[in-house]
Amino acid sequence: MKIKIEENKDISNFLTIHTAIVARYYAEARSREDWQEIVKEAKKRNLPLLVLGGGSNMVITQNPVAALVVKNLYFKKEVIFENEEKVELLVSSGYPTNRLVQETIEAGCEGLEYHKGLPGTIGGAVFMNSKWTRPLRYVGDYLKEATLLYSNGNFKKVDHDYFDFRYDFSVLQKTREIIVDLIFSFAKTDPETLEKRAEEAASYRLKTQPKGVSTCGCFFRNIAESDRTRLNLPTRSVGYILDKLKLKGLTVGDFTVSDMHANFIVNRGNKKGKIEDLKKLLEIIKKKVKDEYDLELEEEVVIV
Repeated sequence: MKIKIEENKDISNFLTIHTAIVARYYAEARSREDWQEIVKEAKKRNLPLLVLGGGSNMVITQNPVAALVVKNLYFKKEVIFENEEKVELLVSSGYPTNRLVQETIEAGCEGLEYHKGLPGTIGGAVFMNSKWTRPLRYVGDYLKEATLLYSNGNFKKVDHDYFDFRYDFSVLQKTREIIVDLIFSFAKTDPETLEKRAEEAASYRLKTQPKGVSTCGCFFRNIAESDRTRLNLPTRSVGYILDKLKLKGLTVGDFTVSDMHANFIVNRGNKKGKIEDLKKLLEIIKKKVKDEYDLELEEEVVIV
């Protein structure tokens, strides 16, 4: 094999919440060919695949991870169509989201500018249908088509509608198909306008979200509009609900609810933070919300 598969690999530094996790098997994908070889090897060994992009929206509770963990290092970007009005851009799934955002801004491609500062890879952003709410914009809004990879090593092209994009959702969360390449369609506009939007969004993030700490982003999905109406709340934000319940600063072991944004959980111990403590903290949070509001919180992050 061209692909090197490592055993008992420490992947803590690949997770933004920095929990001490070991992958039983680990490989890196840097091309389409790498991905084909990896999925075939996983099938041969009867191992599930766990894809790591930027590791920013994931919590792994298994240790060691009973899977072939694949770090997506497939970086590619190419203009495949351009005229005076629009640009179609092919991007590999491992391309860093924030880098792509900045490059599209500079090229005058409208669409991703509100996502400036978003961690992770563009494949992960499409998988989660990452959003910005001021105004509401989804990464999936600008996706035209994509190439997916199946366990038999075959590729399949799908269009935008295949993803069934919704709030914090794409169909890949159910199918677990692997995104290899993506094609986005962007309207052309003034780069200065895009940069202004991007800076406004980035500034708001800086003021409202914790920075420079070990966290995986917003932990829970916002509540449904029907629940907001039933409870007569001014917002669907789970952060607002947790704040109202005075859960900021709630701590179990090294894990604590952020004082800046209550929907962020911070690992203050980095690799010393115990997964059991995180689970206990989540149980406490969910119980308090259930008791007070009769709401069942749902995780936004991927739990493995």
